[in-house]
Amino acid sequence: MKKIQNVRGTRDLLEEEFSLYQEIINNFREISSKFGFKEIETPILESSEVFRKSLGLASDIIKKETYTFDDRSNNQITLRPEGTASIVRCFINSKLNQMLPQKLTYVGPMFRYDRPQQGRLRQFHQLGAEIIGVGDISADLELIQMSIEFLEKINLKRNDFDIQVNTLGDLESRKKYSVKLKDFFQDYKKDLTQESLDRLERNPLRILDTKNQTELKIIEKAPKLSQALNDESLEIFGEFKNGCKKLGINIIINEKLVRGLDYYNHICFEFVSKKLGSQNSILAGGRYDGLIRNLGGPDYSGCGFAAGIERIILALPSLKIKPTEKFKEKIFTVISLGKKNDVEVMKIAKKIRKDLKKTVIDIICKNNLSQGLKYANEKNATHAIIIGDDELSKKIVNLKDLNKKVQKEISISNLSKELSKI
Repeated sequence: MKKIQNVRGTRDLLEEEFSLYQEIINNFREISSKFGFKEIETPILESSEVFRKSLGLASDIIKKETYTFDDRSNNQITLRPEGTASIVRCFINSKLNQMLPQKLTYVGPMFRYDRPQQGRLRQFHQLGAEIIGVGDISADLELIQMSIEFLEKINLKRNDFDIQVNTLGDLESRKKYSVKLKDFFQDYKKDLTQESLDRLERNPLRILDTKNQTELKIIEKAPKLSQALNDESLEIFGEFKNGCKKLGINIIINEKLVRGLDYYNHICFEFVSKKLGSQNSILAGGRYDGLIRNLGGPDYSGCGFAAGIERIILALPSLKIKPTEKFKEKIFTVISLGKKNDVEVMKIAKKIRKDLKKTVIDIICKNNLSQGLKYANEKNATHAIIIGDDELSKKIVNLKDLNKKVQKEISISNLSKELSKI
C-alpha cells in the first residue's frame, strides 16, 4: 500500500526539534512578559473578510497565497496567513479598548500557499507582539528594543543581524509616491516580470520588494519615497531615528523596504540575518494606524512585529539555547509623564530589567498621572515608578506603593538596589 505523505510545504516536528521550538517560544514569553506584554490566542480559522479588509484585495497574499474555502454553511473561511489582523479583530470584538494601551503577544501556526523552499513553508510558525493605543514612536522603539533582547536571549548576537528601517509615510504621501513610481516604470515595462507588471497596476510600491536582479538595477534609478513625504511624515521618522540613536540601537535606512502587507504606514522595520540567503528576514513589523478603523473598530493607533520560528532556527549559530528561567513575577509599572521624556524613561527601564532578572518592568507613556496609576492597578502592579520633568531634572523617581498608598523619592542611580529589596 502506498504510504501517505505530508501535504507539500508542511513538516512534522519530532522530539528534538519540537523542544527547540518550545525553548524559543519560552524565551520569547519570558522577555515579552518582562516588558509587560500578555499573551492571547486567536483561532486558526477566520472569516475571509478579516484578511480582505486588512491586507487589501490587491495584496499578494489575498490574490494568490491564502487557503480559502466555503464551509458547510457556505461561510467563506480562511486559514490565517498572519497574526495582526486576527489580533485586531479580537481587540474589536472583545472591547479591549476599555484599557489602553494593550500590549499583546501571540504564538502559533500560519498558512500561505507559496512555493516551498528553505525558510518558507505552507504551514509555518510565528510569534508576534502588538501595541495598540499608542500613537507616538515610543511604541515602535519598545518593540524593536524587545526584539533585540529576545534574539540575544536565544543566542543570536547583535552582529548576527542588521536592523533595516524605512518610513512609508502617511496615506497622502504614499498616494503621491505611487503616481511618481507608476510614471517612472512606464519606460521600463518591457524589462519587468509579469508579477511586477501586475503590481504596477495594483500597488507600484510592491515592485520595490522584488528579488529580480534586472529590476533591482532599474529601481536604483527610481524616485525615492523620501522625496514624496510630507512634513508630518518626515518629522515622525526623524523622531524615530533620534530615539534609536539615544537608545543605542544601530539601524540601517533601506528606502526599498516596503513590507508585504498593505496595512503598514510610517515606521517599518526588518531584522535581517547575515547568515541566510534570499529568505533572510527573521523578524519584521511596523506601524498600522488606521487598520482598526478599517476593520470596523474605533480609530486607535497600532504597531507590531512577527518573527518566523523556522527562519530563526536557520539563523541560529548553534541549536543550543539557554533554558528559560522560571520566575515569579514582580511587576513594576513605570509611568512616563511628558512625551519628550519617553526615551529617557525607556533607558532607565532598560537598566532595571538588566539588573533585576526576575522583575517585570512595564512602561506606560501618559501625560495624565491618574490614568497611568489606573493602568498600573489594572495590570496588578505592586508599585508605580513615576518619572516626569521634575524627577528627571533632580535625577530621581517617585516610587509609589500601590497597596499601602505611600510614595517616596529614590535616586535613579540607586533605583535597582532599592527595587531589589521589595
